[in-house]
Amino acid sequence: MKARGLLDALWPRTCAVEECGARVDLPEGHLCSRCRASLPWHDDRDDAALAYLDPVPALVRVFKYGGGTHLAGTFAAVMEEALRRKTDVAALDAVVPVPLHPLRLKERGYNQSELLAEALARAIGRQCIPDALVRKRDTEHQARLAGDERRKNLQGAFSADRPERVRGRMLLLVDDVATTGSTLAACTEALVRAGAFRVVPFVFARALMDD
Repeated sequence: MKARGLLDALWPRTCAVEECGARVDLPEGHLCSRCRASLPWHDDRDDAALAYLDPVPALVRVFKYGGGTHLAGTFAAVMEEALRRKTDVAALDAVVPVPLHPLRLKERGYNQSELLAEALARAIGRQCIPDALVRKRDTEHQARLAGDERRKNLQGAFSADRPERVRGRMLLLVDDVATTGSTLAACTEALVRAGAFRVVPFVFARALMDD
């Protein structure tokens, strides 16, 4: 805590919400107390921490496309708070991220879902298995497709090539944003096919729409 205070004195943290920019007044993370308290919690869904409403889209864009890897811990803290309200965390065995295709990973430089999964796993005291799933095909961007097209686009896209790592385990499947849930469903299917006992999908934010 003293080290954190010293760092804040030398390099003050500013709120990641662009319209705010206030100095962060919380001991950890990159959100000020006012913005943290005003986050759009998604209490209607068991698989999401937040609704995809302001200021979430701008935060996700920075995290996902703007090199904002420093936000992983902040996002994970939000997810942990919601997860403990919605899930029996003690029953979870491990955390698995939704994978990126190697070409997309090379282009972006990091898998934001893996960063989230690793930070969330540390927060809840569970193992993270970053390579439990692999993405076999570099599919079309889901945002460009309608619901049925999204599901067809992901058929056979994911596999768990090392089933011994997931067999018989209860897994928390982590992604940043869900829209129709097609990606989560395809990953869940691959993990169950590999022998996972149960898969609990959980995302930082979910769009307000029907599956």
